[in-house]
Amino acid sequence: MENALKSLIDNLVVERKLVIVAVLPIAVIIGYALIFKIDLIDVFLSMDPVFVVLFFLSYITQCLILAYRDSMISKVNFFTSFKARLFGNGISLIIPGAAGPDLARAILYTKKGISLDKAFSISLIESFFDVTVVSVMFLILFWLRFSPLLIIFVFVAFFNVAMWIAGFGYVYGTSHETLNRLEQKIFTFKYIKPLERAYLDSKWLIKDRLSNVKMASFYSALTVIGYILQSLPFYLIFSSYLKSIIINITYQVSLLVPIPSAAGAAELALTAIIPPSLVLVVRILELIAYSLGLIFVNDIKFSELREKVKEVWKVS
Repeated sequence: MENALKSLIDNLVVERKLVIVAVLPIAVIIGYALIFKIDLIDVFLSMDPVFVVLFFLSYITQCLILAYRDSMISKVNFFTSFKARLFGNGISLIIPGAAGPDLARAILYTKKGISLDKAFSISLIESFFDVTVVSVMFLILFWLRFSPLLIIFVFVAFFNVAMWIAGFGYVYGTSHETLNRLEQKIFTFKYIKPLERAYLDSKWLIKDRLSNVKMASFYSALTVIGYILQSLPFYLIFSSYLKSIIINITYQVSLLVPIPSAAGAAELALTAIIPPSLVLVVRILELIAYSLGLIFVNDIKFSELREKVKEVWKVS
């Protein structure tokens, strides 16, 4: 009885958190509209149908390009990579960072016979290109549309580039058959020790995928192309390819802020470069586009995931 009650309470807590996460971006959008005295109904009714169609087409096109890149990195079929890309984007609305979209893609990869540790490493490689490429693009171009509101996102972009390069640089430089002294001390802990083999294998996998400079450059180029094509809808409004790209990469960098749906951060970033009414249009359409990936949530069975974790953790 006590265990059942505890389980019920835990489930209620989880459901409450999910409700809060789901309501947060909507509340921010409503609050934003009130601050700038914008009629949300009018925003919906005045949306340009051509812009809306092009917005979704450009989003799907970017996902297709990144899925092609992901399929080359992961060695799984294109359809699985595309589904994983959409699903990861959907999960990012609820859980940002490695625990959200990266893990979501990894879980779908495990269905193709890849162990969870290797699948997660592959997913991190994909994120490495996603994050560093858009951050570098932003750091190169933001000054062309500089606003004091963007300063915080300059730090976000710089921090992400520095941390990803430092992290992957460490993995690349220490990828050996055995642990170094620091790692040996860390893996003396009882609950971490079972992950030693998975850790070494993951480091080797990351180094293997990044050691080919030509392919790494190709992955980066595909990522750049994806972001550029995703920017095209804004050309309908501003008739400037450069400004369109700046708007899109600024928005993408705002999504790196570790808040579910980047609620508040995305609105702040966009306000620096486009009118408030368009900010609402972009946010609404983007949230809808990302939500499409949640249709694949039924592909995940937690019993299967539990077994995958046990395989990696070497527990019975």
